[in-house]
Formats: sequence, C-alpha cells, structure tokens
Amino acid sequence: MTVEFLINLAVQFLGTGAAFFLAYRSFQKRRIQLGAEPTLPQYFSRKSAYWIGIASYCTFMAIVYWLLTWQWLPLEPLVTLIVSTLRTGEWVNLLHGLDGNKLIPLIVAGLFLFFIAWESKFNPLLIFRDSIHDAFAIPTKAIEVYNALITSRLSAVDDRLKAQIAGRLLVPSIDPGDFEKSSATVEYKWAHNCLLFDQIQNYANDSSFRRFFNEPSLKWGEICISYNAMSEKVVVWKEAEPHYTKTVNLLKELDHLTGLLCRLLASLVVFGSASENEIWATVKQLGGNVHEARLKHTYKYVMIFTAATAAGVILGREISVALHNAFLFPDKPLPHFSYTTLRWIGYAILMYVLPIAVVFISRTLVFRRQREQSDRYYGFYMSMMIVGFIVSTTVSVLVLELTFYRREAFDFLESFLQHMRWGILPALICGFVAYRMDTPASESETPAHIVTGAALRFLAWGSVAVIIMLYATDDLIIQASNLRFTLVGTAFFVIGLLAASARFKTARPED
Repeated sequence: MTVEFLINLAVQFLGTGAAFFLAYRSFQKRRIQLGAEPTLPQYFSRKSAYWIGIASYCTFMAIVYWLLTWQWLPLEPLVTLIVSTLRTGEWVNLLHGLDGNKLIPLIVAGLFLFFIAWESKFNPLLIFRDSIHDAFAIPTKAIEVYNALITSRLSAVDDRLKAQIAGRLLVPSIDPGDFEKSSATVEYKWAHNCLLFDQIQNYANDSSFRRFFNEPSLKWGEICISYNAMSEKVVVWKEAEPHYTKTVNLLKELDHLTGLLCRLLASLVVFGSASENEIWATVKQLGGNVHEARLKHTYKYVMIFTAATAAGVILGREISVALHNAFLFPDKPLPHFSYTTLRWIGYAILMYVLPIAVVFISRTLVFRRQREQSDRYYGFYMSMMIVGFIVSTTVSVLVLELTFYRREAFDFLESFLQHMRWGILPALICGFVAYRMDTPASESETPAHIVTGAALRFLAWGSVAVIIMLYATDDLIIQASNLRFTLVGTAFFVIGLLAASARFKTARPED
C-alpha cells in the first residue's frame, strides 16, 4: 500500500465527511411555511422518522460524493501529482502537470459540495432534499394538522372541555354562546384561541416537550404575553360600545395569535402522537376539519388498476378474436394470444394507469393544503379530466408515432391534435376515479351489493367505451384485418374493469 494511496484515501474520507456534514446542515435548514411563520421541520415529525430521513439523505449525498471522486471523476491523479512534487520539490513540474484531467475532478467535487450547502430554489439537490422530507412525511402531517386546527369548528368540541376552558381563565372573557357564533366574530376567535392555548398547556406540563417551548422560532414567550394581553383587550371590547376600527384591529391581532398557537400545537400534536390515528383523534377532539376521504396504501390501488387494465386487454382482445373467427370472418382467422397482446397491455397501462397515478399524486398534494372541506370537489374532478386527457394524448403521440407509424420526424403539436380522440376515454375515467375517491366504501356493504355495483359500473362504462371508440376509430386506416372491431371490444373490457375496480376504502380518524 503506497503513500499516495493512503493520502488519496484520507482525502476521500475528508471529502465524504464534509459532504455528510453539509447534507446534515442543509437538511436541518429547510423551513416549512405555516401561515406567515416559517418553522424548522424537525418540530413536525416524530424523532424516529426525522432521523431516518436525515440519515438517508446524508448517506446518499456521501455515497454520491464518494462515487464521483473515486470512480467517475477520480481525484487520485491530482493527489499523486501533488505528493510526487512534495517528494522532489520541483514545483515547476506541478504547474506543468495541472491539466484538465486533474483540475476538472477537483472543480466538480468543489461544486458538488457547494450545491449541497447552497440554499436556492434553483438548486437541484435541494429539490431532492425536499423530496426526502416529503417521503418521510416530515412536513406533510404538520401542514394537514395546522390547516385542520386553524379552520376548526368549536361547535363540535365537547361541552366539558368548553366548561374547563372557561373555568381556567383568570379574567372571565368567554360566554357559553361564544363557541356557537360565526367564525368571523371576535367572540368566536377568542374562544378558539382559548381552546388552543388550553390544549398547549397540557403539553407544557410534560418535560419531554420542553424543547418546543424553549425553541425561539416557536415563540412560546410571545404567545403567553400576547394571550394575556388579549384577554384584557377582549374584556374591554365586550364592555365598550361597538367601534368598527377597534374591532377590525382586534380581529387582526386575534388571527395572528391563532396562527402562532396552531403552529405550536401542530408541532406538539405530530411529535407527541404515537400513530396517525392518535393525531387525528386529537384534531377531531378540538373540532378540526379532518378530511374523511384520506386514502391509505394508494400503491395497492395503482396495482389493482394495472391488473384490471392487463386483464381487460387480454379478455377484450381474445374474446374479440374468438367472435371474429367464429361469426364474422371464419375464413380469415386472427391469431389468439401473441406478442401483439403484450404490446397492447403495455400501451394500455401507459394510456390509462399512468394518468390515474397522476390523479393520486395530485389529490395528495392538493388535499395536504386544503383548508375548507366539502363533500364533493367538482373543480378538482374537472382538472383531473384535463390532466388525464393531456397525459394520455401525449402518451398516444409518443407511442404511436415512434413505434407504430415509425416516422423519423414529426410535428408534436400537429400529432397531438390528430391523436386527441385517444385521450377522451382516459380523461373520462380519470374524472370518474377522482369522483369515486370521495365515495368511500361502507363497511356494511354485503358481498352481493359489492358485486352488483361493480357489475353495473362495468356495463355502464363499457357501453360508454364502445360509443367513444366507435367515434375514435371511424376513420382509422386499417392495417390488419378488422382492427377496429378488436379495438372496440378491448376498450369495452378495459374501461369496464377499471370502472368496476374504482372502489376505495378510506382511513377515518375513529378507525
């Protein structure tokens, strides 16, 4: 083992350690914007999840740096040149030996370390860092809990808790009817703040949460001062004559205090809860708007839709071929299961399952930041239809133009307009899937009821598919015998099975 090798190994370890340390610092710097206040992410995750996330990110960055400087653009030639120069003392040889092969790896290694630590929205490594945050649900639960708390309805709070809050006030400033008033009134906002503050006090008495109350960014000291001052202001406001300007100013101050209280309480609830069910049980106890249609294990639904698509292609094509050979053109039989069927399966998965997966992702991102809850979100359904149409038509353009028509050069916009008809069915099924997500399955449904509903959806959507496909294939240039008949029959089964599979079970807070 030579001296050059040992020195190069030491340089590698130092650089890798620097990458790990910078990644650690960068991971802790990300701030989550809740309302008007930025907050560090470690206060919105259970300790185990946070440290698993930070270890994953730092280890990945260290491995990438090691591979970059050991295999892809090794620093070894530069280290060897420097060591040999130190031995001989001929510094002129060092200057002559500094060519691109030795300087470029050093520049790239330095830039990589710089990008790890560079806080900028244009930094691609920070996008990956934020993805790691999201993968371990570090900011996700905080945003959901914060939005639920800040829009909570006090009328849903237990009466004993209301009486307890009123009894703890040093200055009587809450009337029993304040919890039932409009959320835009001073009385309601103050009752809301009292409820949040009282809940936070339960955590303040527990030493395991002491670091939250000592963290300057969570502003516990400012909250206490503002809460006590607000108590006096509300009493004075109630006793005085109505005054528009004073009322508006007081409402602004109460909203600011509500944001601080919800931010601190969200961190305490997420960090202090042993499970997701416990988080939402606490939020519901405080009157929070818990989204009832929160899907769990969405990857299972994607796999179900994938299987339904594959089964639909196999059944549709084989049954269509059987009907064709038996009744239509027995003298010109079509081949049964073949390599063509596998190609159809791959194409159908890209056309239908990929847009549905985009629906799942979009729904997760939208509902994380959704404050107001509704039974139906028709604007979202329409948006998903548009997204499904764009994704499926784009897939059709790329697949058909590059594999079926085999054109060396084509105009994307012109091809997109020509292939729009193939995006109609995927768009409709995307909108239907998004709609069905807000129609959770009932636990009381019998197997017969489930099968009947699935069969009705299969027949209804299969009929829609036949109508749409007859239009889409009206001017189809037939390359093989009765391709149109096979396409329509296959679409009937694919769309029918996708619609029949659109049955979702949701995670409810009381589960």
